[in-house]
Amino acid sequence: MDQAQGSRPGAKLAAPAAPQHLRWDIAEMDSHNCSLATANATPGEIVLNFGERRRREDEPREITMAPVRRIALSPLTAKNLAATLRKLIEEHDGRSQ
Repeated sequence: MDQAQGSRPGAKLAAPAAPQHLRWDIAEMDSHNCSLATANATPGEIVLNFGERRRREDEPREITMAPVRRIALSPLTAKNLAATLRKLIEEHDGRSQ
């Protein structure tokens, strides 16, 4: 590169700026009320399982859990989600006291 463009030898290029706003396209999203959430981990991912409770008419004392979604996250994404959930729960608990 030449000096006329203002670059220096060995200078690093700036990383692209992070987006200022994230817009979710929810046109094709399904919504579910989940009454059960479990999680398990493998060395490379964290897996979240979401389900909903269903009562059996033939056996009213038995509750069946129907899986709704299984979501696999990278460990970094799971850490970010955990931090967000922790913050939201703290805010919720602060409002309800």
